[in-house]
Amino acid sequence: MSHIESPPDTSTDPFSGVPIGVAEQDEAHEFYRAMSIVRSVELEIEKMHRLGRMSGSFHSSIGQEAAAVGVCAALRPTDLVTSTHRGHGHALAKGVPIEGIFAELLGRASGVSGGRGGSMHLHHRRSGFLGENAIVAGGVPWAAGAAWARRRRGTDDIAVAFMGDGGFAQGVTHETLLLARFWKSPCLVVCENNGLAHSMPSERLFGPPGTIARMVEATGVLSRYVDGRDVMAVARVARELVAEVRRGVPAFLECSVFRVRPHSLSDPDYRYRPRGAGQDWLARNDPIANLRARLESLPANRVARIDREVAEEVAQALERAEAAARPPASASKWFVYSSPELQNHA
Repeated sequence: MSHIESPPDTSTDPFSGVPIGVAEQDEAHEFYRAMSIVRSVELEIEKMHRLGRMSGSFHSSIGQEAAAVGVCAALRPTDLVTSTHRGHGHALAKGVPIEGIFAELLGRASGVSGGRGGSMHLHHRRSGFLGENAIVAGGVPWAAGAAWARRRRGTDDIAVAFMGDGGFAQGVTHETLLLARFWKSPCLVVCENNGLAHSMPSERLFGPPGTIARMVEATGVLSRYVDGRDVMAVARVARELVAEVRRGVPAFLECSVFRVRPHSLSDPDYRYRPRGAGQDWLARNDPIANLRARLESLPANRVARIDREVAEEVAQALERAEAAARPPASASKWFVYSSPELQNHA
């Protein structure tokens, strides 16, 4: 029998009025905090981009916070994550420092990639975040290979590769899943199906949400589908899969989400979808607002305090990043060739 649940009806909020159990309340508040940090950081990045204070493009994951936070909640600090060009949420959920991300986008030497990588090339090995990749599905083989290497070293650490629905059309995804199953690489591939591969509706390519997971399941890979608007559900399913992955069983998870913003902030998305489509969806389906409504009904309302703490933490991180020094001109030559004397900069 298939383990894949039916796709969601996104016309209404399915979580309003759903109580949170006493045992889940602390974790739900932590999820709310983590998602709020992602949202707050990305809103600041939008401001930086529109004011011309950062170079390069910016691909927002607003509205997709529950997928990143829910999956990473199932991981250990020593587990590994690879990401996409839309990877700020994954980085933050895996523990990459907020200040280091801001500094990177501002081109500061204290940035997580030394101020050289920008928005699409964040990495932070100390957090287990192996990095983003601007190549569609480029992080999938990274994760599978890294997970296999950890297994060969005798640990039970795993790797997670985040990708979008467009990545499922790439041959490397299917090759990697096949090899991972054959080699028993402990990796979890998470497909955030946000409905659009740039401007191509994913339903035209694959079918409604849940179809991708069924296609993977047909190949013999353990596969699940989850409604990516509900961080509690994402965390539950992710933990179930991660437990199997640690045993050497590669797995696949499709999370249905929605791309609220354009593909990148300079993309005229009104040419291929109705104006305001993202904001209309967010008004009904915002994973943060929906969880907030459930938490505010609890006797000990901690939400307002979390909001204040997050706002202060993000503001202070941005202020410190802005005050950091820029890298010297000589940094342009770092890591182009092997430079053993520069290992302290890694």
